[in-house]
Amino acid sequence: MDQTKEIEKQYDKIYKYCYYKLQQKEIAEDITQETFLRFYEKEPYPFRETPMRLLYTVARNLCIDEYRKMKSISLEENESAVQEQLLRASRPAEEDILTSHMLRAAMEKLNETERDIVFLRLVNEETFSVIAEMFGLSRYAVYRRYENALKTLRKELE
Repeated sequence: MDQTKEIEKQYDKIYKYCYYKLQQKEIAEDITQETFLRFYEKEPYPFRETPMRLLYTVARNLCIDEYRKMKSISLEENESAVQEQLLRASRPAEEDILTSHMLRAAMEKLNETERDIVFLRLVNEETFSVIAEMFGLSRYAVYRRYENALKTLRKELE
């Protein structure tokens, strides 16, 4: 599979990430489009061998810019809302209400980087290598942060 097809295959992952950050479908779609436009307009780009790092970095920066425009919305509430939606698919309504409150409280115990790492690993199923490149950390450092974040979440949800 050539690199262009591989990048296009990653479109859904970038969209999910943008939606996770902004919680607005239309804005997430726009940011995803802008991410890919910026990626392709930099032909040839020096980081072509690590396209996911570049795509996530561009998407993250665009989300931050958009978030600054939407100052009235709390980013932490948006991230918790995505996690709640993931749980709703398989739980009855009564359990969902309790779980959403517990999950929101647990997610608040994590810093933004830890929340991003957990999202990228669990929802987008990214490898530790891709996440490490995105944050400029070693794979082991990302793995440690991921494991510590999961421990924190488990502890808070017990």
